[in-house]
Amino acid sequence: MTERLPNDIYRQCTAIAKSYYAMLRRRQELTDLYGPLLVDGQPKSNSTGKTAAQKAEKLIALQSRNDYKIKAVEQAWARMPDIAARNFIKQNVFEGTRMHYINLPISIPTMKRLRSKFIRFVAEELGEI
Repeated sequence: MTERLPNDIYRQCTAIAKSYYAMLRRRQELTDLYGPLLVDGQPKSNSTGKTAAQKAEKLIALQSRNDYKIKAVEQAWARMPDIAARNFIKQNVFEGTRMHYINLPISIPTMKRLRSKFIRFVAEELGEI
């Protein structure tokens, strides 16, 4: 049996895995969130604001961090042993369906082991362990 993850890492990786669909949406919304990076040269107020370069740097950093998390979750999901395990992770972790309502040929104890294994894979892909 593998060693348990530290509580903080387990919670962090679980939160990242559960927010997979939100991270995919965020990937599309990041540019809208910070508005256009090009300025038209017209002053908007009498205070100094962020320059286009500062906005671009922040946007690139946010996109990079978001993409890193997405890639870690996708790689962990690809490491799952079979299609049934991947379907379980998709339904339980990504979509939030409770284990008792998932109709797959997997027992509840096996589902718990698969979920734990997946979270460990996410932690490994993120470099947390």
